[in-house]
Order: sequence, then C-alpha cells, then structure tokens
Amino acid sequence: MPVVRRLPVPPVSNPFVHHIQWTWPLIGKTILGAIFLFPLRLLLLIFVAPAVTFIGLIASYGYDGEPNSHIQPWQRKLVKLTFPLLARIGLFGLGYNWIDIEGRKAPFAECRILAVAPHTSWADGVGLVFATLGRTLTRLENKFIFMQREVLMSLESIFLDRIAPGQGKILKAHLEAPGSYLPLTACPEGTTHCGDGLLAFKSGIFRAGLPVQPVIFEMGPRNPGVSLWVYSGLGTLASMAAGMCQLNLTFTVKFFPVYKPSAEEKADANLYAKNFQLYMAGVSGIPALGYSFEDGLYTTHGKRLGLPDLSGAVQHQLIYEAFGFKVSFVKEQMERFAEVNSSKTGQITEDEFCQYMCWPVVADCKRLFQYYATDPSRQDRLTFAEFLVGLGDLTLTLCKTQDTHQLEEEAFAMLSDDDGVISTASIRESLAGAQAMSSADLQVLVARFTSDDPSSNRKSVFMSAMEKYPEYRLLLQWGIHGQASYPPEDTGEEVAGNKQPQTITQRHKHS
Repeated sequence: MPVVRRLPVPPVSNPFVHHIQWTWPLIGKTILGAIFLFPLRLLLLIFVAPAVTFIGLIASYGYDGEPNSHIQPWQRKLVKLTFPLLARIGLFGLGYNWIDIEGRKAPFAECRILAVAPHTSWADGVGLVFATLGRTLTRLENKFIFMQREVLMSLESIFLDRIAPGQGKILKAHLEAPGSYLPLTACPEGTTHCGDGLLAFKSGIFRAGLPVQPVIFEMGPRNPGVSLWVYSGLGTLASMAAGMCQLNLTFTVKFFPVYKPSAEEKADANLYAKNFQLYMAGVSGIPALGYSFEDGLYTTHGKRLGLPDLSGAVQHQLIYEAFGFKVSFVKEQMERFAEVNSSKTGQITEDEFCQYMCWPVVADCKRLFQYYATDPSRQDRLTFAEFLVGLGDLTLTLCKTQDTHQLEEEAFAMLSDDDGVISTASIRESLAGAQAMSSADLQVLVARFTSDDPSSNRKSVFMSAMEKYPEYRLLLQWGIHGQASYPPEDTGEEVAGNKQPQTITQRHKHS
C-alpha cells in the first residue's frame, strides 16, 4: 500500500534565490560609496587584473592540465610569492577591507584536500587564493574564460564537467598523481547559494578516500548580501559593483580539524560525502540541507516555464535518495506540472489536476490528488515538491505490490482494439464513464498513449507513456481491479532521504 510521506521543512525555502532589501540607509550608503569608493577600488582592480593574468601566463607556460603534468619549480616560487599578495589587493578592491583567519591550514603531508563551504560568491575564488593558495577544483567552462584560465592553470587547477559521466575517475587520477605541491581546494556543494545552510556535497573529492580538512567561509553579519551570487538575484557585474560601493565587506575563514574517513567511508564516496557534510555542519553550526546543485537547475528551468522561484526547490538530494529520480525525469515532470498549473502560481488546484488528467471517473482523479496533497494546511493545492514525492511513493509502491509489466499489458489489452490500436472508439468501449467524455478529452488520452509515427511499436509507446505519466498506472489499476488498493491516510512520515547516519553523532575522527 502506498505510504504518504512529506519532505522535511528546511530552514530556508530556496537557497538559490536572494533579493536584496534596498532600504533607504543602504541606498544612501551605496550612492556615497559609488561616488567616493568605487573609483579608487576600480583602479586597484585595473592594476591587479592584468598583473595576475600576466603572471599566470608565465607560471602556467608548458602546463597542459593532465594529471601527471606540473609546472616547474621556478614557476611554483613565482606563484607563491605573488598570488597571495595580488589576491589580497584584489579583495580590498572588491570591498573586503579585512579578512579574519581562524585556525590553521593543515600541512600538505597531513592533508592534501580542503573542502570549502558555504559557497556563496564569485569572491570566494579570490579568497581561496589568499587564504589557502591551493589547486582549485572548478567547472570546465572556466578553462575557456580569459584571465580565469591563466590563474587557474598556474595553480594546477582541475577542470571538471559537472554533468558528464566519468568525472570522478578524472579527479581521482589528479589526486593520486605524484608531484603535486599544493593542496586541492574545492567547494563540494558544486554551486553558489545564499549561504543559510550547507548544500548536499558531491562525492567527487571524496572518491580518493583521503583525509579532508573543512574550511568555512563566513560572511560578516553587517554584509547586506550584495556579494551573494545566486541563480535568482544580482548578476555578476551588478553584484561586484554593489560590493565595491560598500564601506566594508567582511568575511572570516575558519579552518577546522582534519576529518579522517573510516573504512566504510573510503569504500563509499557517497557515504563519505554525506557524513562529512554532517560533520562540517556540526563543527560550524551551519545547518545541513537536503538541497543540492540540481535544485539550482530546477529553479532556472522553472523560471523558463513561467513558474515562481520556489517551485524549483524540491530538495533534490532527499528526492534522489528516496526514489532515484534523475535530473531529466524531474525536469520532464516539472514541464508537466507547468502545463497543469495554467495560472503559473506554483501550486495546482484539484480542478486543474482533474482537467489535466482527462480521466472519465473524476472521483478517481480527486482521490489521487488528495493522496499527493499531504500538507494539512492546504490540501486544496499541491506544490511541485509534493507532486514529486507523491509520484515517487506511488511508483515505488506499485513496483513492490504489483507486477507493473503485467498491469500495463492488461491495460493495453483493455484500451486497444483487436488490431492493437488505441483510439477514441476503443477507449469509449473499455473505460467506465468514457461515453460521457468530450471528443477533445478523448483525443488527449489517445495522444498520450500513442505515437504519430506509424512505424513505432504501439505497445512499446504505451509502456513509455506509463513511465512518463505514472498516475495512469493506478487509475488503470482501479479501472481493471477496482479500488481495493486505494492509498491510506497521511502517516506523517518524512522522506527517508533526510535521515542522518547515526555514525556521525557517535564518531568524530579528526586530528
């Protein structure tokens, strides 16, 4: 029987959205800073940018970025002597007058990986050079951006495609290659956000099974958030300019004790990443979130579909751990959701859901909607996150309790005629209540269950439709076998992906 579950309520509704509260005092300070501070800071950046690019060109000459390739000893000395100084001047030009550093960076022989979080700004990269001077794990796109490329190459940075498969093996090859002289500094969250918590960590840097030192970048309490670089907020240039107009932006770099993985964590990079996120949350006091890099992709995709910002924040890590939903499937379901939500409010109503399903037995659609709508405060509306959880529970339950292949075979045989063709006539004859359906609604069902390609396999097309529209599996089951397996009342159970491993509270392995 399906078990209705809920996503845990996160401390922040969407970490990829930040809108500055432009109060009159802040507007006044920004205007004064634009007049008196911005020109001076701009001059500093005009000096630093070509200087660091020129030195980066010299220091990276001959380096091809392969795991066994390294810059020469004299180039390393040049980087160590100049980059921290230029980074500090650059930070001053960006508005960061003072940077506090707490704790100490572990010796390279003790720990060769630094994990930095929360990743909130484009300025984090400059701060990394100043505070850690390490190799950077960065996205592949940065290899083709002038100035960034030269600096990153001179630091022997590792460029990875965040979506392409096999990137973990490439990273592991870099980490295990001999001859490295700088620690690897990486932001395991994989993207920037507003910094109110720690996003789920990607497993990349944990695949080597080596000790990792946590490093917290903490924005000062007086920062108005102008330097935050998120999916929905100020753009890069606007954020940079706004920060340069402030009297003083501050942040603190905190080094914490090195985390040494257990044998189980060395064997399972995903477990290592999850436990390390919880450890980092425990030592820093910053909450661990169920959001991940993918939620930012959903936020952007939802905006393209006309949905509000909050629609994309589904806590992907929890959804994936519980149901195994991939990014492509979630995006496909978001497109369906946007199609249902004609008002584009981010919450569909029972009437919208029933109209979209085009099912002859409206009462069945209403029951299915109530199964999805688990929030008792608004059971007449359904968010995209609730929609996904409902789909996941429904799919898992049907797979466990029913032979879904046999069910789909029975449904195809019921809906099609003697020639295996699904048509409006065959649906009228086979489905209870279909006689009263309009021709337009029948055409919608036929279009969802069939293909315009006459050479396609009709049964295979129908099976694929059941994957895209999982709700029809249950509706057709009710049509074939009755409603004895109708879902129960809400149990209040939360999605299993949010449960924290017990070992993290019992074991803190650090030096």
